Amino acid sequence: MSHRLFSALAFVLLALNPAQGQTPDEPLTLVSRDARQPLPTVSFGGLRMVAVSELVLAFGLTVADDQQPGRLILTRDDQVVVLTVNEGLVSVSGRLVSLASPPVEYEGAWYVPIDFIGRTLPLVYNEAVDLRRRSGLVVLGDIRVPQVVGRYQRTESRQRLRLMISPATPHVIEEQPDQLLVQFEADALDLVLPDLATNDLIAGLRGIDSPPALAVDLRDTFGSFSATSEAAIGGATELVIDIRPRPTTVRAAPPPIPATPRPADPAVDPDLPALADLAPPRTIRAIAIDPGHGGDDVGTRGPNGTLEKEVTLDVARRLQTRIESELGLRVILTRTTDSTVALDERAAIANNNRADLFISLHTNASVRETAAGAEVFYLSLAEYSEEARRTEDGGQPLPTVGGGTRTLDIVPWEMAQLQHVYDSVRWAETVTDELSLRLPMSPRGLQRAPFRVLVGANMPAIVVEMGFISNPDQETQLTSATFQNAIVNGLLRGIIRYREEVARGMPLVGPPAPATAERPPSQRRLP
Repeated sequence: MSHRLFSALAFVLLALNPAQGQTPDEPLTLVSRDARQPLPTVSFGGLRMVAVSELVLAFGLTVADDQQPGRLILTRDDQVVVLTVNEGLVSVSGRLVSLASPPVEYEGAWYVPIDFIGRTLPLVYNEAVDLRRRSGLVVLGDIRVPQVVGRYQRTESRQRLRLMISPATPHVIEEQPDQLLVQFEADALDLVLPDLATNDLIAGLRGIDSPPALAVDLRDTFGSFSATSEAAIGGATELVIDIRPRPTTVRAAPPPIPATPRPADPAVDPDLPALADLAPPRTIRAIAIDPGHGGDDVGTRGPNGTLEKEVTLDVARRLQTRIESELGLRVILTRTTDSTVALDERAAIANNNRADLFISLHTNASVRETAAGAEVFYLSLAEYSEEARRTEDGGQPLPTVGGGTRTLDIVPWEMAQLQHVYDSVRWAETVTDELSLRLPMSPRGLQRAPFRVLVGANMPAIVVEMGFISNPDQETQLTSATFQNAIVNGLLRGIIRYREEVARGMPLVGPPAPATAERPPSQRRLP
């Protein structure tokens, strides 16, 4: 049911039985440079409304003397506002303004839906009027009221609070007894905070009016925090606060009872280290970036002629520059020019250069022009189950350096991704999380699909569909430096987070969902 139809039905029910209509609702808050004050609201049949008498006082309106039944005339300076019962259109000096629902006359008082504040009052008031529905603020005048939207994440080692600050606003974090105080250079804050539910580290989040700040109340288990801040799309800033518990003292386990030594094997050199000790420490040193398509393979084409192969190479170059300059990691591009590279060859380039992570960049397409949003894919094993079964059937015994034999699991290059698929899930989840803070995401978000380009990658590997180039609006975004930088920022943060998790020895995630739960990939050919 549409919102307008629901509003009309609610109004009809109210007219039939007005005594059941009015109930108090949460007040709005008027915020100006000098003060904050509540603006009471009421609910009529589920519709949030405000008394015209309250607006007359708050905005200096005047009720005209020449009133007629079923009509109310308000004035301010030379502007005239005409309200009519049962009519969702308001006249402002001859200009018609549409409201979500009609005004209500109830027991001699007039009420208007709260969108009257944002749609009508800016036309008659001498200062800007900005209705912030989500937080219930009405911002008056040219004052600094950034929106701060919080998201909460929790892992075994820390709790993370992500704050998207729009527009970017200078801020500092001060550690105080039992709380962290995030102070902003602003006149007020438009706060949208997450529900923390039961939490053993953060006691709560709350706004402070003067000076404008966000208080993060902490429990006794708090140990330390760290924070990073970076630019985000649309002139916003993302502030990430990691909060860690105080280390706990763990009683040392008794030393194990030494095993009875076996007779020495004269064929084995006792000075040789064990094979496990020869393995290099697990870390992230090199990133393979695969700009999708190229050469004769242009990929998808946008309505205005933008080519996928050009967008992917542009973003790949930007990402390469940022990774090398900010993280100091080695970067391998599967192509650096407008050239044709076979799908299997792309994974081989990453493998031969010992890449630790693989990112294949693409743009999506759909027969629906309105389809939009980024998507992240990891490999689906549904089409490779038989090859996987044969791979798991057994290994091959080989002699070791110190004597004896060792059974090795032999994985063909064309099936190399099988041993990394669980790590690829974690890698894909991390990137999806970071991109979602900076880009519009498809409702499907994180998915799996049998992309050929991923099958041979001998490292955690993902495909990133950066947006739908078939959507005219997204086609324009995909070619803009702002949007491409937002993509790069998300991928860069994903790399940083994944590298940190690897350094801490993160556990493998569970296996992906069964193949029967497969979601069909978008309507385009598989990369």
